[in-house]
Amino acid sequence: MPLVIVAIGVILLLLLMIRFKMNGFIALVLVALAVGLMQGMPLDKVIGSIKAGVGGTLGSLALIMGFGAMLGKMLADCGGAQRIATTLIAKFGKKHIQWAVVLTGFTVGFALFYEVGFVLMLPLVFTIAASANIPLLYVGVPMA
Repeated sequence: MPLVIVAIGVILLLLLMIRFKMNGFIALVLVALAVGLMQGMPLDKVIGSIKAGVGGTLGSLALIMGFGAMLGKMLADCGGAQRIATTLIAKFGKKHIQWAVVLTGFTVGFALFYEVGFVLMLPLVFTIAASANIPLLYVGVPMA
C-alpha cells in the first residue's frame, strides 16, 4: 500500500504542475505533505521530515528562498515593483537613487531574513535600473 500512495503522489504532482500550472515548488511541498499524511504520519513529523529532506538537499534556507522568490515574482507581475520604482525615482531623483535603494533595503531588512529581502528586492532593482535608464550595478550594489 505505501508504494501505491507514493505513485498517487507522483501522479498528483504531475497533475498539479501540468494541468493546473501550479508552481513546481509549491506543488512539491503540498504533495509531500499529502503523501506523508496519507502514509499515517503525524503532522508535526511530516513537517519535520519535509524540512529535513529539503534541508539536506538544498540547505536550510531553500524554503525561505523559494517562497521569497515567489513573493518577489508576484510583486513584479502585479506592477508593485514598477510603482515602487516610479515613486523612488520621483522622490529621490536619478542622482540619489542609490540612497533610495539603501533605504528600501534597510526597511525590508527589518522584517525579513537577509536572503528573503534580497530575493524580494531583485525585481525592484531591475525595474529601477530599467526605468531610470541607469546601469544595473549602479542600483544593485547599494542593495547588498
